[in-house]
Amino acid sequence: MKTIGGEMELGQENIFSCVTDSGRSSLKLIVRGLPKKMKYALPDFICSSVVDVFRKSHSDFSFYKVNEDFSIDRESLRRIKFDVFYSVNYFGQKNNYLSTIRKNKILLEDSVFLPELKRPEYTGDWIAFNSFRKISPLADGSIINSTIELRENLIKKDAAPFSGLKYKAKNIKYEYIHSKGHSEKKYLELFEEAEKKLDAQETIYGISGTSLFNLLDFYKNLKDENAVRKGNFEILNKKLKSMRIEINPEFPSFFPLKVNRRNELRKYLFSKKIFLPVHWPAPVWLKNGLYEKIISIPVDSRYTAGDMSGIVAAIKAFYE
Repeated sequence: MKTIGGEMELGQENIFSCVTDSGRSSLKLIVRGLPKKMKYALPDFICSSVVDVFRKSHSDFSFYKVNEDFSIDRESLRRIKFDVFYSVNYFGQKNNYLSTIRKNKILLEDSVFLPELKRPEYTGDWIAFNSFRKISPLADGSIINSTIELRENLIKKDAAPFSGLKYKAKNIKYEYIHSKGHSEKKYLELFEEAEKKLDAQETIYGISGTSLFNLLDFYKNLKDENAVRKGNFEILNKKLKSMRIEINPEFPSFFPLKVNRRNELRKYLFSKKIFLPVHWPAPVWLKNGLYEKIISIPVDSRYTAGDMSGIVAAIKAFYE
């Protein structure tokens, strides 16, 4: 008869896990935890804040090409020497890279658009991180999973200074939208101040208490949230066929479009109170056509099928 009673047991896979304040803090912890001599292969379509982490740590890195469908240009990857392969799961779409890299390389997955970090069928060392700021209402928070033990002692167990400002701005925005309390200018100024603090931050912090509490609520509602997002995503997928990039994300936060006259379109949509983000502003040192063409539509549960149809109508009106 098996043992019954006592404390619940817990089996552990050989995975190191920790939580930081942001995706870029997680990346700092990863880079600081790996040997200095490591050479990194980075995609040439990437957020500049990622490249800044490698630059500031004086890491050795080269770029491989990303195609317009977010696939990897394998020939460009073969031309560079690397120890760590940095892969971005763009907009929640898992990359098909396992046949590209050998098991003696470290696989580093940028999964900032995903709520869960699932180890792929890869026998080499693997590290992944996400960012709850990108996919949820949380102002801060990022999970790391790794087969390599990292330097958890580098995490300062306090809330990052930007987090409180972000939450204040989020609360004011909520009141502005739902009851016309406060002003749009006020919350925009706070968001900008918080972003400046995050950009200047070198210390690695843990997740804030507020975000930890909100994270429990986020995961509790994850299934229902994902259903709404996939529904909104599918509406756009059907109605914007000529502009879509064919992806099938596990957890969609945005519907990416590849468009001409992107900046003109964005300005036009601003005039209609539709504020669509750009992923990402083009770094001066990188050349990839995606930087000039991508614009993204949020598909989370703040928005209805009617909202999606309204955005589609506005985009089509611009190109008529």
